[in-house]
Amino acid sequence: MARRHDSLIPLPRQHNHALILALLIRRRDGIERGEAAWLNETATRIQKAYVAELHGHFEVEEEVLFPAMERYLGRLTLVGELVEEHKTLRGTVQQIEAASAVTLFDDFAARLDAHVHKEERQLFVEFEKRMPADEALKLGREIDARLLKACPGL
Repeated sequence: MARRHDSLIPLPRQHNHALILALLIRRRDGIERGEAAWLNETATRIQKAYVAELHGHFEVEEEVLFPAMERYLGRLTLVGELVEEHKTLRGTVQQIEAASAVTLFDDFAARLDAHVHKEERQLFVEFEKRMPADEALKLGREIDARLLKACPGL
């Protein structure tokens, strides 16, 4: 991933964690211990990542970053798409909590990977091109503070 504006740095850091999770799922990390064990471990890994980081990350984007961008850049169709993707990812995590299945894990990994890349390649590029510098700095401080509260284990 490209070097990001200082105000965005905490978000791409978490994006890296999400991409690693997706990669571990796709590579079937730990499946050599048997499929049943892998299913259980992967479900646990996804749930822990969601509780520790993804839930808070989505919340900060939806409550801080997205509204600020739309306030200064106008309505962005991309923001609506990203919010819908958050809902879909949340729903997939709930499905995984109810029943572990390889297809659910693969779906989650693919959606998470695509979502992160969309934010990095589209949303953050718009932010860096068009967001006023003074507002970007204020927003960066707010993102940092909110992420510390939303993801205290990081």
